[in-house]
Amino acid sequence: MRSIADTTSSGLGSSFNVSNGFPVSGKALATPGVPLTVQISAENDRGDGNTCTFVVSDPEGSGLFLGEASLTWQEGDSSVGWVEFSGFPLRADGVSPVGDCDYAVSLVHDTDSSGTRVGIRVFTL
Repeated sequence: MRSIADTTSSGLGSSFNVSNGFPVSGKALATPGVPLTVQISAENDRGDGNTCTFVVSDPEGSGLFLGEASLTWQEGDSSVGWVEFSGFPLRADGVSPVGDCDYAVSLVHDTDSSGTRVGIRVFTL
């Protein structure tokens, strides 16, 4: 996992909102013939004090890989943050490249228990 400044994808990605207390999950698919890279942006447009956590895991359930990253905003910070997951190992057979992964995105409102949301975009390369 690493922080990035923007996506290198030429696509539009998948977009959705995540609210505190209501995590969102999905599947990221690689472009055929290209090693899987997942880039995720999170826009804290409300400026709430939030922590957004991203988890990627092996959809085959073998526990072969697991990655986690978090972005934290202080109250008043309405910036966009980016994380990238790449360098996935080969599948359990030791030959096949990883072509997909499951992801989950959750949000915690750090300053109080009221409702908040963050806009998410998921890109794959």
